[in-house]
Amino acid sequence: MLRATDDAARTADRLRAIGLIPVLSPVLEIAATGAQLPQGAYDALLASSAKGIELARGAEAFKALPFHAVGERTAHAARAHGFHPDIVAGNAEAILPLLLERYQRPAHFLYLAGRDRQQTLEAGLKAAGHRVAAVEVYEARTAKALSQEAVDAIAAGEIDAVLHYSRRSAEIFITLAKGAGILEKTRDALHVALSQEVAQRLLCENIPNVGVAERPDEDHLLELLARRSI
Repeated sequence: MLRATDDAARTADRLRAIGLIPVLSPVLEIAATGAQLPQGAYDALLASSAKGIELARGAEAFKALPFHAVGERTAHAARAHGFHPDIVAGNAEAILPLLLERYQRPAHFLYLAGRDRQQTLEAGLKAAGHRVAAVEVYEARTAKALSQEAVDAIAAGEIDAVLHYSRRSAEIFITLAKGAGILEKTRDALHVALSQEVAQRLLCENIPNVGVAERPDEDHLLELLARRSI
């Protein structure tokens, strides 16, 4: 599993619960950028990751604003920090029409964002005439190598499945696995991708056994993994 450490630990518990043995090798580590949130007259606060809430400096000054979250985990983190999530949806494509329905006049959004992110949400809002102040409050730093446990398990042919949560993490995995000389050893494994975009990067490497979650969330990814692992 390639998720950042905190996320990987939570997913590992879920894998054990369905009888699978996780091998962790985070290829990204999440860190705060220290960016300051600009003061201003905003109509709402947005976040697409729990890290946006957990690592933002000075976000408490905006608790009076309506808060909208991509993902239930983001909403949960917001509640833990004293916010009251209003609109919550599973991904940017799902939340965008809900926001456009709510804000039919030009609005100004403060977006607690990551440095490397998809542009779907802010691009869609801007296209509808809204303003978005996207502040990069966290970044994902690239690991220099796969974990030794993962390298040894892959080399020994002991890995049955690899979980891919983002295009970037899939790209890093491919680079690191090639560098360690073990990418070929993963070709017989099931590669489970969170979305078609993630899967496309794997298919470009001619990885033959790629499964795509029915919906881009962990519940559906693990559901697919459990089904294909039987």
